[in-house]
Amino acid sequence: MSETTVAGVSYKTNEVLQILRDNLPALRAQFGVTRLALFGSIARGEASVDSDVDLLVELERPLGFAFVDLATELEKQLGRPVDLATFNSFRETARNPRRRAMIVAIEEDMTFVEAAP
Repeated sequence: MSETTVAGVSYKTNEVLQILRDNLPALRAQFGVTRLALFGSIARGEASVDSDVDLLVELERPLGFAFVDLATELEKQLGRPVDLATFNSFRETARNPRRRAMIVAIEEDMTFVEAAP
């Protein structure tokens, strides 16, 4: 796992996951988040100071423009830029045979976030 911390912002997979776990109940209450998964360089423990946080989210209801508010809230919590997509868009992308290798790579390093007890 990456041991990088810059300006108080952690890039360690377990610390990012803990922040997400701790905040999942509030995200569920405010935005209807039902499922959240981390993938990409932070999930693989290969993050650098320029890395964003790659997340997939499943929602109880469509958020419309409030989806931007969700991304902004996640960026505030994590102290990093967030690349946020829905599981629905991920499934749509998976249907394209030319993108299958990318989908497999994402699935291999995907870590689901469970709420802290």
